Amino acid sequence: MATPTTSVDREKLRAYLLGALEAKLPEIRQHARPDGRMGTDPWICRDQHDILTLALLYRTAGSSVYRDPVVLELIAKGGAYLTTMQDEKGMWRFDKKDGSYWGQIFMPWTYVRWIITYGLIRDELPAAERAAWEKGLQLGYAGIAATELSSLSNIYPGPLTGQPPLAPGEVRPWLHNIPAHHATGLFLAGQYFNRPDWQDQARAFMQLLIAEQNEHGWWTEHRGPVVLYNRVYIEALGIYYAASGDDSVLPALERGNRFHLNYLYPNGAMIETVDERNPYPVLKVGTGADGTTTYRPPNINIHPGLYFTDEGRALLAHQLPLIAEQDPAGLEAAEFLLLNLPADGALTYRSAPEKRFRMGGEALIAREDPWIVSLSAYCCERTPNRFIQDRQNLISIYHRDAGLVIGGGNTKLQPFWSTLTVGDPTLVSPVGATRETNLAPDVAVVYTPESSSIAEPEPQHWVQRIAAAGAEIEWSFTVVSAAQLRLALRLIKAAPDGRAVASHLTFIPYLGTTAKLSNGTEHTLTAESWSATGLNTLAHHQWQLSLPEAATVRWPVLPHNPYTNDGHADFPEGRLVVSLPLDAAQPQHELTLTIAG
Repeated sequence: MATPTTSVDREKLRAYLLGALEAKLPEIRQHARPDGRMGTDPWICRDQHDILTLALLYRTAGSSVYRDPVVLELIAKGGAYLTTMQDEKGMWRFDKKDGSYWGQIFMPWTYVRWIITYGLIRDELPAAERAAWEKGLQLGYAGIAATELSSLSNIYPGPLTGQPPLAPGEVRPWLHNIPAHHATGLFLAGQYFNRPDWQDQARAFMQLLIAEQNEHGWWTEHRGPVVLYNRVYIEALGIYYAASGDDSVLPALERGNRFHLNYLYPNGAMIETVDERNPYPVLKVGTGADGTTTYRPPNINIHPGLYFTDEGRALLAHQLPLIAEQDPAGLEAAEFLLLNLPADGALTYRSAPEKRFRMGGEALIAREDPWIVSLSAYCCERTPNRFIQDRQNLISIYHRDAGLVIGGGNTKLQPFWSTLTVGDPTLVSPVGATRETNLAPDVAVVYTPESSSIAEPEPQHWVQRIAAAGAEIEWSFTVVSAAQLRLALRLIKAAPDGRAVASHLTFIPYLGTTAKLSNGTEHTLTAESWSATGLNTLAHHQWQLSLPEAATVRWPVLPHNPYTNDGHADFPEGRLVVSLPLDAAQPQHELTLTIAG
């Protein structure tokens, strides 16, 4: 689907990006220490990312600190501080602000910002600091070149699903978002330190990375897409392309940007249904100019990889007005965007999200304004890896006026987030998990599908079949009107061993809006848990759902959070879940989702 040619206003974009960096300046200055440390205590290496922000403000005409010698001194000391915190290999401690320690690491996000900052201001660094920077950067990139683009890395997670284990002494390329950024930084380090071998190594790795990209525009880290993290790969390719002019990466950028343009909600969030890594984010609650409550994604992603293809520029144009409504200091990648903004040539585009975007038989995005139906048929075995979520939640329903209603993505140890369970879902829970907990336990409940199929037998009507442990169910979705969607569930095959079969719909919480039950009760969505049965309707936010009496409604159904040390999640991360049992006595259910006018 194409639109008439239009363009992103380059000067407005430049001014906005510069303003976003300026908005970070007061906090950077507040926390800068005389020894070069930046950020709040406890210090982590990523606190020093501020040196790139400062360098761009220092170098950009029109900024409030353009060529300010005090700022140059902050940058110089900030980079030098990184060298004092390196170990003998050039690694830093991987600490988090919660005080947890995750081992030693060549932090890719820090190294790439440090080498870019060096390229911007190396000729203006005082002699002592420049020597320290160059020693530290070359130490780090020597280590990165030796180990971090392959399975020699100490954080290499092992072969992907379906690949054989490493043979003794075998070394394989590690095709992942972390080494992608390392390769980008290594190319720049090769330019700045006259190391053509580093440049050649980076170019060769990028070719391997491109070859590994799926035809639909994504990279996998287990099986199927990683939607949110996929932009990290494209960001790395975009920065590399801007630095190298290597046209061989353009087709990969085109495929990746097309994927992201289509896996995009109108509110600026990425569509999470097929994401094996990240669920839908907790929405930020605010107040609109008219006093109404607003719900926005916490981060709306843009990156320099968008500049170089038509689909990317279309995505950039969609996101910019939404980003402008947020705190500019919170804009991620503002530094990369300003740094890589093309100096000339119109930022024109004609692309738009497609009405139907299919990825073979394994995923479908159907846009029937005001509805978006997203279905996933990706299936795979569970893995103990905390960052690879179980593929369990296969349905997302979005409405232009109400936002995301059903869906929200995947997690671990939580069967009530699953579209199909066979057995007792209460046998597994993420509550109380620790770093030592088995995240793929052998239990008597099956909560990930073994097979699934998606069909569109007629316009505005979609059918999905899902099977596990010998049981099979079917969901169908039919657009009735702009305000109404019919959902029908039926049991095709019971579990051969007699275990209970159920389907669970996960509803996104809109905090500050109550959940209203047909029994007359009304619940504020807080940390307090509750459940109810025997209802005929459930209403929340801008929607109402008709229910069979057999349904059970639960709040909050918590996920496992891989980014916390112990995996705990807070109630805003939970889901409002409707569980629908299926058996010989009640083999089917019909529900109607209605959006308030």
